[in-house]
Amino acid sequence: MVSTPPKRLALSLQVKFLLMIALILLPVLGAIFVWNGFRAEKTAKSQVLNQARVLARQIVLTRQWVSDCGGIMVAKNSDGARGTRYFFNDPMETSRGVYQRFTPSMVTKKLSEYSLRENLYRFRLASIHPLNPANRPNDFERAALFRFIHKGEKEVYVFNTNGEETSFHYSIPLYVDKACLACHRSPAYTTGNIVGCLSIIFPAEHLKRALRTDHLRMAAAGIGLILLTTFTLFFLLRRLVISPMNSLKEMAGEISQGNLAARVQINTGDEFQQLGHAFNTMGEKLALNHEMMALEIAQATRDLSQANRELKKMDRIKTEFFADMSHELRSPITAIQGAVDYLKRTLQDQEKQSYVEIIDKNSLRMFNLISDLFDLTKIEAGKLSWSFEESDIAELIREVIEILSLRAKESGVSICAQGVESIYVEMDYERIEQVLVNLIENAIKFSPPGSCVRIEARDKGQEVQVSVADQGVGISAADLQSIFKKFHTLPSSSGQGRTTGTGLGLTICKKIVEAHGGRIWAWSTGGRGSVFTFALPRHQADPSQPGPAGPAQRPR
Repeated sequence: MVSTPPKRLALSLQVKFLLMIALILLPVLGAIFVWNGFRAEKTAKSQVLNQARVLARQIVLTRQWVSDCGGIMVAKNSDGARGTRYFFNDPMETSRGVYQRFTPSMVTKKLSEYSLRENLYRFRLASIHPLNPANRPNDFERAALFRFIHKGEKEVYVFNTNGEETSFHYSIPLYVDKACLACHRSPAYTTGNIVGCLSIIFPAEHLKRALRTDHLRMAAAGIGLILLTTFTLFFLLRRLVISPMNSLKEMAGEISQGNLAARVQINTGDEFQQLGHAFNTMGEKLALNHEMMALEIAQATRDLSQANRELKKMDRIKTEFFADMSHELRSPITAIQGAVDYLKRTLQDQEKQSYVEIIDKNSLRMFNLISDLFDLTKIEAGKLSWSFEESDIAELIREVIEILSLRAKESGVSICAQGVESIYVEMDYERIEQVLVNLIENAIKFSPPGSCVRIEARDKGQEVQVSVADQGVGISAADLQSIFKKFHTLPSSSGQGRTTGTGLGLTICKKIVEAHGGRIWAWSTGGRGSVFTFALPRHQADPSQPGPAGPAQRPR
């Protein structure tokens, strides 16, 4: 069993091209834009980190300067000093007011307050051993101090998201120097040790919004670039490829429909123009060949028509000749048979009787041959008159069996009828009798002694089927294809391989059945006999115009 290949989805070249562009551009440009997005985010974070480093360095230098100066004196009642908690009670009275000492830690705190008020950034000091509780480290600063002390890192930073707010935390270690020992006299304070850290906090929400905006802009630019590239390439494809191909397709369609004058105009200056020129050349050659073929066909048609007329004329002459000759030959044969019959009754000599038997047998054979030729030529010439009447085919079968029973008995063959009931058919009684006689005689001739010839009639509604079956040696497949042809004979069961008969009986049967609008066929299994069946319509639509013969088929 041949499997049917699965149907494939049919896509036009334009759709395939668009899909190809999408499969190429989307991954490539998408990867480029994603990479640029990561680069932009990394650059922005690097800028924030550099700002934090610069600011931390500036704060450390400011603290270093204040520490190197031993602190700075600030007007106690000034706005910048208001609300400050002093750790050294060493006021200095001047003509401009009372001044109080500010330590590096106090300066750092005031700078952080000012920057926070401007919403820029804030920073603070976290100490391992704080004198001021406000300088105790938070979780980030404790983690940073651990990494400074135990891992030797020089800076720690992290982006922290709390709800919808994002901030950047940066921390560097603070070391003890000689200036610090003037204020901090604890044993934990040793020159070079880490005593705390400086923490800077940047609000990074603006960075987040800027990155989001950049991502959206890049996505919009990428989509715009993809669409522009796709439609540009699509436009070029339609103009340079699809349009010429459609022109060639239309020309091919016109030619396939018989319009050999169809031409195509392609002026692209490339291979498509060369292809269009080749198509036009092909069309011109096809048109020329078509004209030449038409002329040759017309001439051949005229020659065939003339030959056909001559053949019909010759066939008519041949048919008329056979019809006339058959008619003329029947008269002397009848006279010969009458004379032979007289001799058979009057001659007493046994030897002479045997010669008379030979003459009688061969004259009968000649009479049958002439009769068959006479019937065949009259049928083919259309000179045979038909008499269609509604008759009982079962009665006809019984009559034929009665006529041939003696001949069957002489051959040691019996004839039996099965299911033969009254079935009325509009037919030519004598001609169908001739068909039955011919088929049953053939069955008797090809049946071995002791066998049975079965005859069956079946009512099929609009038609009746009559079958004649024998138990002979059967018919080969090659002979089944030609047994209804003229002069085709088969060896009989008792003829030692010699053929008997004229080879016209089955041809005449076929002609008679077809003249009734019916059909006849044979079926055989080697060594198991043969079955001949003919089917007749119950009613004749137009007896003067018999229908064509149906196809041969195996009886059911």
